[in-house]
Amino acid sequence: MTSRIDELVAGLATVRDSDITSEPDSAGGRALLAAITTGKAPVPRRHRYPRLPWLVAGATVASAAAAAVVVGVGGQNSAPLRSYANAAVAIDVKGTEYEVEVKNAYADQREFSEAFAKFGLDVRLRIVPVAPGGEREIVQIGPLHAPKGGMPPGGVSGTSSAVLKCPPGQIACPLKVRLGGEMFRLGGADIVIGRKAAPGEVYFDANPVQGDRAKDLRLTGRTVAQALAEVLRRGLTATFTLGEFKADGSGSSWDPPATWRPAGERRITGVWTRSSTSVGLMVVPQKGDPQPHPVG
Repeated sequence: MTSRIDELVAGLATVRDSDITSEPDSAGGRALLAAITTGKAPVPRRHRYPRLPWLVAGATVASAAAAAVVVGVGGQNSAPLRSYANAAVAIDVKGTEYEVEVKNAYADQREFSEAFAKFGLDVRLRIVPVAPGGEREIVQIGPLHAPKGGMPPGGVSGTSSAVLKCPPGQIACPLKVRLGGEMFRLGGADIVIGRKAAPGEVYFDANPVQGDRAKDLRLTGRTVAQALAEVLRRGLTATFTLGEFKADGSGSSWDPPATWRPAGERRITGVWTRSSTSVGLMVVPQKGDPQPHPVG
């Protein structure tokens, strides 16, 4: 049974299926070919789309740019910055404290300062080489400068703590420090954290001392000539310091020119490790020795 639609479609054909045989030169084949080649090609229809006014499109782009600015640097009406990171450091606000994760201990100091400035903090963070055993510890922390307008009543306080240990089996770990207190906003802070020193790199905490403070070296009381011979025998180098300390640790010292050497018969009063390849030697100053610069 055929439907009405089948009858309508069949009525459109000018050549019937029964007129076509397998022979291309038959009367039906020639009639079909003539019908195809003499027909007019249909004219392509053009589709028209409504054009948006350029002002609307421009407004969309402007909105996207404004959103990027707000996300990137914040604005007066944006929420307080809760986190920021660059290649050197990541800072997150944790309640009233700032959690600082140092990602690159060898980064430029300006990258650290840039990150703190995003939170309105005046902080100088230094990652310095230290003697073995002092890595990942806060070497020193203190005010960077006096607050503008003077010190508030009661002074300015600050708190800090550091994650000192790596998880078991992990060799390289980010340094993490938590900072809190008004010191970091009002007076600024100078924070120094230790890192592993490269071979021969002078330790930040290599300070002159009285007595023997170098591993396996017993040079205090020996002459300069004897001490230099022993240092050379061990494949080390030596740098001299002029100074004198009391039993309670008080005293002063200064560095003479790097090429200066005391007379060989003078006595060593202090020895300490400066790097993996050098030691410091102290002698008591005498008349004619180089003076502190500036003198004072």
